[in-house]
Amino acid sequence: MFLPADERQQISRLFAFLLQGEQLAYDCASKQALLFDDKPSQKFLKNQARQERFHCQVFKSGVGILTPRGVSNIPGKKEMQAYGQLLTEALERGDQAESLLGMQIIMEGLGDVAVKHISAGFDYRDIGFMCRRVRHLILGQEDAHHAFGVQRFNSLYADQPMPDHLIQRSQDYLELLESLMHSVSELFEYFDESAELYIDEFYDDLPDWIAAQRS
Repeated sequence: MFLPADERQQISRLFAFLLQGEQLAYDCASKQALLFDDKPSQKFLKNQARQERFHCQVFKSGVGILTPRGVSNIPGKKEMQAYGQLLTEALERGDQAESLLGMQIIMEGLGDVAVKHISAGFDYRDIGFMCRRVRHLILGQEDAHHAFGVQRFNSLYADQPMPDHLIQRSQDYLELLESLMHSVSELFEYFDESAELYIDEFYDDLPDWIAAQRS
């Protein structure tokens, strides 16, 4: 399908932005698989890491096809790095709960909303790039990662109150994620999408105690 040069560049920028998140998810899931000591979690997280690597390959290939000379002005890099730093600190402390909170519950929760909208937008605009089957596969996997995080996190605190440091950390992650989305608002606007709408839908799908931390 023919795409104007500007549209190719903007789709490539979108894929490059999503690629950053997938790379972060791959790194995190790979380390979580070593952090958790129960077999079901290890199996799920190893499988998630493989899936995230596939997602990286999909978006990286998309960037290469659309803009063979590379993409300039990738949005959200500073905010994504700051988010990744929080996750790295949690993993280095061996904090299972915070790693689930930051990645599977919050980051994957937003990723689920974003991929759903982007896939629908591709269909509406009749952009044939990246087949529907691949997009739906990625979306299904994002759903599963988020659901695992919520279920596993809840099991850690089924019989005890939520620690204060996790409540504070949830605010830190949420603030960074909102900043990340606002940093790419102009890119979403190009595709007639709203970063604020994504954020609202994301909060609607979060567990109540986390959504209540919205500033």
